[in-house]
Amino acid sequence: MTTLTISIVTYHVDQRVFLEVLESLSRAVADAIDKGVIQQTKLIIVDNGDDQEFLHKSVTDLVTFEANIIANSKNIGFGRAHNLVLKECESDLHLVLNPDAILQLDALTIGCRYLKEQSGAAMVTPFAQYPSGRRAYLCKRYPSILDLLLRGPAPGWLKKIADKRLVRYECRDYSDCKVTRGVDIASGCYMLVRTDSLKKVSGFNEVYFLYFEDFDLSLRISQVGTIDYLPEMRILHCGGNTYQKGLKHIGMFCRSALIFFNINGWKLT
Repeated sequence: MTTLTISIVTYHVDQRVFLEVLESLSRAVADAIDKGVIQQTKLIIVDNGDDQEFLHKSVTDLVTFEANIIANSKNIGFGRAHNLVLKECESDLHLVLNPDAILQLDALTIGCRYLKEQSGAAMVTPFAQYPSGRRAYLCKRYPSILDLLLRGPAPGWLKKIADKRLVRYECRDYSDCKVTRGVDIASGCYMLVRTDSLKKVSGFNEVYFLYFEDFDLSLRISQVGTIDYLPEMRILHCGGNTYQKGLKHIGMFCRSALIFFNINGWKLT
């Protein structure tokens, strides 16, 4: 019997989007069960933002399988909150899911089936788009400081000049028609991973409060198995755009970048 645990960390979620996420999740779980890819699923929502009343009602109304909510008295950060679930997790597979990532109907079916069939893969990452239809490139190569500046606060004219560099950093050369094995870095908005692989690397590094914990985890997961890009596994990502969220988020991003490079090695250009 193949079991799946799903963890979602919330902090003052966009309620409209989150309801769509839960609806899509319930449909995707039902599809995977109907096709015999998984047999048992459990959702655990870790609330960092005192949204319990809304979350309980949403889960009761929309989730068609076992679900629990862990309510924290304060915001303990993204990685640490997900690790609360991992410590109690006994499943075969684990999905780290953002509260702004809407699943295509067969997303779980495709991802779980692939991990069951490909023993060398530790994690899979999907094809993603923003609601506008623009591509969201979730795969990354190891970043340099210049890459991060170009992708974030750099003016549009400079980004156009440096487009070839961003194409490489964002892995836009990866085929959307076939699997790419051995991705360097995957986005934390949707990480479908073997639970034993996640436990081998002790989950997220809790030194990060927000941002770059997914980069760090990807590098460590790659030590126990490949991260593979599955273009048939699709999601709609309604988040991102750190540099449009204000100075507080920019400050957290820069702090986490400093931690990441201190741990994993600096690359300026």
